[in-house]
Amino acid sequence: MRSLKSSVLSLVSVLLLSCSPIMSPKEGTQPHSSGPTEPARVAVVSEGNYLTSCREKGVPVPPDWTPSSSEWERHGNLHTILLTPNHLEQTPVDATSFASVWSYAAPDVRGACIALGRSGGSFQIICQSATTGYACFWRNGQVSPTTSWSAETTAVSITSLRDPVQGFAPDTTPCTECHRGNNAFLYAPDDPTWATVLRPELVRPTFTTRVEQSSHHGHLTFGQTTITYPRFIPIGGKSVALSNPLPTTTGCSGSCHELHVEILKKNHTAEGYVKAPRPMGPTCAANSPPDDPVRNCYQR
Repeated sequence: MRSLKSSVLSLVSVLLLSCSPIMSPKEGTQPHSSGPTEPARVAVVSEGNYLTSCREKGVPVPPDWTPSSSEWERHGNLHTILLTPNHLEQTPVDATSFASVWSYAAPDVRGACIALGRSGGSFQIICQSATTGYACFWRNGQVSPTTSWSAETTAVSITSLRDPVQGFAPDTTPCTECHRGNNAFLYAPDDPTWATVLRPELVRPTFTTRVEQSSHHGHLTFGQTTITYPRFIPIGGKSVALSNPLPTTTGCSGSCHELHVEILKKNHTAEGYVKAPRPMGPTCAANSPPDDPVRNCYQR
């Protein structure tokens, strides 16, 4: 959703790691691949209307956001900041640094849209298709009295938000510097608010934050088990080219879905990472290997 340089300091997103349901493969098996193992970089550039490009790729496109909308489900404020410098750690997160979460389930498109509004004035939406793996990103303009979001904001129209075709505000970091991996969202599955997104009391038939199929795949090894999994494909623009490269380093580097174990290893370190309860894993479902610390995080 979505990334100012400052958002790297306080981002938990979503993650929103989608049309017809596909069952998770059994443990130890590899999911069906609809294409070759992905190249070093994956990028799709929209040169025209961004909303149209998203729809054409099977991505759910949300309605305008209002705090009282029946279409947007409110989940509350986050309790966990996944990525933050040690000196900014707050437990719990106080009212001056909250991030509020909403989700939208399209009636006829399997996938997810997540909206995140922060006390700093930023407002982002990420939408992702479960069946194609494509994902789209929107955020408000450079925070100003006319564009800044707050808990008192009455409405945000999707057309008022900036997208990769228009380009985001100056000094922003491309969304996929952090939002990388098997889905477009960054979650801490044990956070009580994210738990209501991942493991809802009332299941919405079309809503899932998983990528169930895509033309690009990654792989990760836990012990003796190597898993191949679909990876989301960001739709960017000429102004903001977005890609979802496979990790090439041993550190997290923002791609916490694939290298979430590295966050657990770092714990409280001078590198700026805090102990996260359980960052989202690359498979985060029934087919996770036994030693995956976030095994079955979609399950109640």
